Amino acid sequence: MLSRDGVIARFIFAFCFYFLSGTQMVTGGLATICGILGTMALTSALLHYSPLVEFLSIRAERKDGKEIAAVRKPNSRHANRNP
Repeated sequence: MLSRDGVIARFIFAFCFYFLSGTQMVTGGLATICGILGTMALTSALLHYSPLVEFLSIRAERKDGKEIAAVRKPNSRHANRNP
């Protein structure tokens, strides 16, 4: 799986390739190659990015943070008490 930055970069590459061929800045065989490369960049960005995986990793980070905070909380209460 690509990182979020890698996916954004591939979307930008796809847009650039489509823009070059769509505005006819390049024509002929080069425009065909730009269209193919744009399609490849777009499909690889879509296939290597999963919002579900990103959501689960964010959820796991939050859960770990809450568990650590819960473990630290009881210890701090007992440490502050005077016998």
